[in-house]
Amino acid sequence: MYALRSATEADLAAAVDLVTRLQADPGHHIGYHGTTAEEVADELTRMTPDWAGGAVVGVDAAGAVRALLTVEVDPELGRAWLWGPYVDVPADHPAVRQVWHNTADDLLDLATGLPRAAGTSDLELYGHRGNRRLGDFAARHGFAAGSASRVFTLTGAALRSVLVGAAEQSVGPGKLDGDPTTRAQVIDLHERCFPNRTASGAQLVDGTRGHTVVVLTGADGVIGYAAGYLEQEEFYIDYVAVDPNMRDAGAGRALVRALVRTLATEQGVRSRAAAVIALGNDASERMFTALGFTLHLELVAYRRR
Repeated sequence: MYALRSATEADLAAAVDLVTRLQADPGHHIGYHGTTAEEVADELTRMTPDWAGGAVVGVDAAGAVRALLTVEVDPELGRAWLWGPYVDVPADHPAVRQVWHNTADDLLDLATGLPRAAGTSDLELYGHRGNRRLGDFAARHGFAAGSASRVFTLTGAALRSVLVGAAEQSVGPGKLDGDPTTRAQVIDLHERCFPNRTASGAQLVDGTRGHTVVVLTGADGVIGYAAGYLEQEEFYIDYVAVDPNMRDAGAGRALVRALVRTLATEQGVRSRAAAVIALGNDASERMFTALGFTLHLELVAYRRR
């Protein structure tokens, strides 16, 4: 139904339009992207400005982009994340499901053959729990379903309270500096707490993935850290870790407040903060809900190694 090819830079606007339309429906929603055109454009280009080098598209007879799959590869971790597949099939088509799956299969074959993805066999998909086609697609291609995760968001007065409360602190977490001992301790804590990490400890402290890191220290060194970055419309809290011996003392909440304040001060205020928490991580959910975060949606990951 669609002709598949590698993407070009000229396809970006059409790709953003396609993803924005489909993201609004849980049946098509992919976890990495937002829901507005600004968020989608930011996510498509933030990690890899040369987005077309890792993307394949399907076009109809008129040349309009109707399908998309993007690959983000991290050579250091030896992993790749597949953003999609997105396939726009007319609702009145007599074989919607068949066309969707056939197109998605062809997108995967083409995308994993891109030079950027060469030699990477650890692949991950990530989508809304209501995206049933993604689940079927994953199972058919040997991706194992992982645990679900939940997106929590903070807006309005609750976000303002976090910003103001953090601004009033005279002592507490501060932005990570160049001290080699502190940086080494953050790396160690990160890799102990997040064995299935999407960024290494070195990438985190060096900022090579765009993270800002704040750290809380005590007499014996690093107590905890929080890392995140600014997206088009939100503060994204990517990682929060506290030494197991120092938990339940409010350190995690202080770190989140400090991170949001630092991002706002250095890069501008946003209308929302967001964090993704693995389903079953009750301690993290309690920490974020205590700050005013509320459940936004649930996602599930599929991984093939």
